Amino acid sequence: MVQRIVLLMVVGVAFTHSIADAHYLWVKIDQGNGDHGTANIYFEHSAAAGDGHYLDPFLESKTTWIRTVAEIEPKRLSLVEKRAEPDKRWVETPLPAKNPRSVDSYWLFGVYQYGKTNVLLHYYARYLDVDSHEDLHELGRADQMALDMVPHDSGRKLELRVLWNGKPVPDSVVHVRGPKGYKHNFTTDKRGIVRLTIGEDGEYSFRTSFEEQKAGKHGEEQYESIRHTATLMMTLPLSE
Repeated sequence: MVQRIVLLMVVGVAFTHSIADAHYLWVKIDQGNGDHGTANIYFEHSAAAGDGHYLDPFLESKTTWIRTVAEIEPKRLSLVEKRAEPDKRWVETPLPAKNPRSVDSYWLFGVYQYGKTNVLLHYYARYLDVDSHEDLHELGRADQMALDMVPHDSGRKLELRVLWNGKPVPDSVVHVRGPKGYKHNFTTDKRGIVRLTIGEDGEYSFRTSFEEQKAGKHGEEQYESIRHTATLMMTLPLSE
């Protein structure tokens, strides 16, 4: 009986961890909604509307910007919470300019307890809505994002550099997902770069994280470390 209780406790803890670990911040653009499209922002396992269970801690901290080639400086956007049946909840913002553009979002979750360890969680998400190599070069880097993934294309070849405060991050795992079930994980080299060949045309997502072994206090809560997680989405290959 004791063994069974212990096992259930372990499973319960693992399940709690899996819920927290499996949620990430995502930006997607609905091109057909509004004059210039609408950015939908989700905090879910994947880039789609879910129950929005973990949205509440973000209510005072979420910030989203748009950058265009014509206006490269980030312009802050107003966000509106949306709900749909059954039990769908997300955040959206109408976009004031057409592509080429980058929609960049940063949200601070706060302190989350993993087992006995309190971790301060930061989330970053971007959608690069570009068609050409030149536009990608202009919009690829989001300077306001502490953790960023910067793509560089050459035909069907793609390099992605992971940056922390503008500096390359070696040995960082980058999770890549794409059309027709494409799924592969890469590790950055000493220059913070991963390289891949684009197979099927379509929308790709990239995800990485960075850990700071730094203790501190957020509000009234103490934490032992800081975790930053970033996602990037874009359609590949570029047409020009």
